[in-house]
Amino acid sequence: MTAMEMSTTSEILVAVVIPAYNARDYIAETLQSVIDQTHRALEIIVVDDGSTDETASICRHFAAADPRIQFLSTENRGVAAARNTGIAASKAGYLAFLDADDLWHPTYVERMLSALHPLPDDWGAVYALHRLVDSQGYCTRSGSSLSARESILIRHLVFRFVGNGSGFMVRRAVIDKIGGYDPSYAKQGIGGCEDFDFELRTAEHFKIEAVPFGLVGYRVHAAAMSADRSRMARSLLAVYERCVARNPQLPDFVVSCARASAHLYAFSKFAALKDWRSAAASLKHVYRHSPLLAASVIIKLIFSKAARAANRALSKARPLWRQKQQKFKKFEEIDPVIPLVGGWSRFRTKALFRRLSKIDRRDGDCTATSKR
Repeated sequence: MTAMEMSTTSEILVAVVIPAYNARDYIAETLQSVIDQTHRALEIIVVDDGSTDETASICRHFAAADPRIQFLSTENRGVAAARNTGIAASKAGYLAFLDADDLWHPTYVERMLSALHPLPDDWGAVYALHRLVDSQGYCTRSGSSLSARESILIRHLVFRFVGNGSGFMVRRAVIDKIGGYDPSYAKQGIGGCEDFDFELRTAEHFKIEAVPFGLVGYRVHAAAMSADRSRMARSLLAVYERCVARNPQLPDFVVSCARASAHLYAFSKFAALKDWRSAAASLKHVYRHSPLLAASVIIKLIFSKAARAANRALSKARPLWRQKQQKFKKFEEIDPVIPLVGGWSRFRTKALFRRLSKIDRRDGDCTATSKR
């Protein structure tokens, strides 16, 4: 990032929309990570989604000290409706979304805006990668290192590059085109993957840039929405089916890969809950895509159970706090440009990535031609 790029974007207003529901344990740290951004031109909109704890009083305390913070309160309607309330209250030409328990590196907004702003208008969004953070703020492991840019609908459908709702920034034109977040998932009791749905609908109409650094601390804890494994699995499956229905032009191979990707995720969630009927239903979809892949899933499940048992025994022998002190660092202590690791698997292979990249490029070229 050059000094010229920084100077041309430093005065651009960016709205930060933070939905919050019973977030008293983390909202202060989350808000502080926004207040500490090197990009200062922010309108920070916190939407309290009907919290019953001290979330509102904590947010009001921060708002009294920083005039950039606007605090709104609504009845509990779910994260999508809360984000849409924040969007409607914002004025900025760029919008960034942050969950009330996640963290941003101080350069997050600056890097994201500098990547997206110089691009033509058909580039609607930019995303960053993440590191997983526990309840105490320690980075326990890296998120996926995989990313792609430009026309990414098909690759994102299978590889899910963003991975959470706190690493996505869009131009206002995206909202004008696709509306906002879809609240119908929460109304059906399957809220949880509205961010992925929003990303896919964005990718259907716009090119997307990537900032492949670990700029987001994605917090994993027992009270998080993502901790409800069954709901998250059903939410993701619904997002995939709606995307496939909206895009009948998708090749059969892509649809097969997309369903396999969704059901691999769902299988892991159902198996963790010992909901074997639902797990078997998802495994059947994986089998239809690849019998060998389905077999490898079963083998991995058996070995992972043994590994978890060994880890539990090891944890009893060594206190967790001591392990953290020796192995892990706090999110703010890690240089975001240190490369992330992982992402490839028996399913998400480099060969599959290359094949889907060709389809994305071909479809992107067709879309550009039709616009002309």
